[in-house]
Amino acid sequence: MSSLRIPNSISFSKQFLIGLTFFSLPLLLFDFGFDGLSIGILMSVFSMVSLFSSFPIGAINDRLSIKYVIIIGMLLESVFFAGLYAFRNFWVMLLFFLAGGLGGNMVDTSVRSLTFKALGHERRGKKLGFYQVATTGGFGTGIILGGLLLFSFRFSGVLLISSAACLALALASWLIADVERIKFPIREYREIILRKGTALFLLPLFIFGIHWGAEHTSYSLFLRQTLGLDYFWSGIYMGIPILFLVAASVLTGMRIDRKGGHRQALFSGIVLSGLGHIMMVLQPAAVSFIFRLIHEIGDGVAAVSYNLSFSKIFKVERIAGETSAAVTVMVIGNVLGALAFGPLGYAYGFGWPLVISGVLSLVSFAALFLVRKRVDF
Repeated sequence: MSSLRIPNSISFSKQFLIGLTFFSLPLLLFDFGFDGLSIGILMSVFSMVSLFSSFPIGAINDRLSIKYVIIIGMLLESVFFAGLYAFRNFWVMLLFFLAGGLGGNMVDTSVRSLTFKALGHERRGKKLGFYQVATTGGFGTGIILGGLLLFSFRFSGVLLISSAACLALALASWLIADVERIKFPIREYREIILRKGTALFLLPLFIFGIHWGAEHTSYSLFLRQTLGLDYFWSGIYMGIPILFLVAASVLTGMRIDRKGGHRQALFSGIVLSGLGHIMMVLQPAAVSFIFRLIHEIGDGVAAVSYNLSFSKIFKVERIAGETSAAVTVMVIGNVLGALAFGPLGYAYGFGWPLVISGVLSLVSFAALFLVRKRVDF
C-alpha cells in the first residue's frame, strides 16, 4: 500500500478540485453568455477526450512512463482552471476544456495503471478499494463542499485556488516512484482485447456503462426539475451517496481478500446499481435519496469487482493499455447513453433516462450471468 499512497493522495486531491466546480460549470458558462448548444459541446469534451485518449495513455504507461504522464496531466489541469478564470471566447474556452479533459484523463488513467501494476498477490481487494477512495471519494467530497465554497467565495476565486493547487500537485507528483517498463509489440493489445472470452466479458460492461450517460445528461436536471432541489441540496444529494460508494468499495475489497467471491460480488453490485437507478425516480426526495444510496453502493461493489476481473484477465506487463482499452469500451457506452438520453429526458421527463438505463444495467447482469461459465473472470 505504501507505494500507492502518494498517487492515491494526488488523485484524491485532483478529483476533489474537479468536484468543487464540475456540476456548476454550466452555470458559469451561462453567465458568460454561452447558449445551450455551446455549453453542451464544452461539457461533452471531457467524455470525448477520454474516449479517444485512454488507450494511448495506457500504452504510454506500459512502455514509457507513469510519473511524467501524471505531472503533465496536473499541469494541464492547472492551465484549464486558469483558462476558465481568464477567458470568455468559445473557441478559446474549447481549447482549455480539451486541455482539462486530456489532463484529467492522463492523471486518472496513470493512477489506475500504477494501481494495477502494484497490486501484487496480497490484499488486492483492499488496494482496489482504496483506489476507489482516491478516484471517487475526492470527487464526492468536492461536490459536497463545492456549494458552500462557491457560496462563500466568488467563482473566480475558486478557479484561481484550484489552478494553484493543481500546480502544487504537479510538483508533488515528482515523489511518485515509477514502475518497470517492458517493450513488446503493440499488436499484442489487439490480440487480448479481441479474444473471444475478453469480448464476452466486456460486452455486458459496455451495457452497464450506458447508465453513466443517463447520469451525465439527466441526473442533476431530475433533481432540480422533478424533486425541486436547489444547488446546495443537490450537492448534498449527489455527494453523500458517493461517500457510500467509497465505503462499499473498501469493505467489498477487504471482504473479497478474506473470503474470495469477486464474481458473486460483481453480480450483486450490478443488480443493486440497476434497481437503485430505477427506483430513485420515486418521490418524495427522501425516498429517492434512499434508492440513490442503494445505487451508489451497487456501483462501488461492482467497480472493485470488475477491476479485480481486469487484473485476472490481463497480463501485468500490458495491463495499463489493456485496462484502458476495456475502460474505453465502457466510455463508449457512456457517450452513446448521453446521446440517446439527453433528448429523451427533455422530451419525456428526466426520470425516464434513469429508469431505462437502470433496466439496461439489469440486462448487463443477465448477459454477464449467461457467459459466466464460458469466461474466466
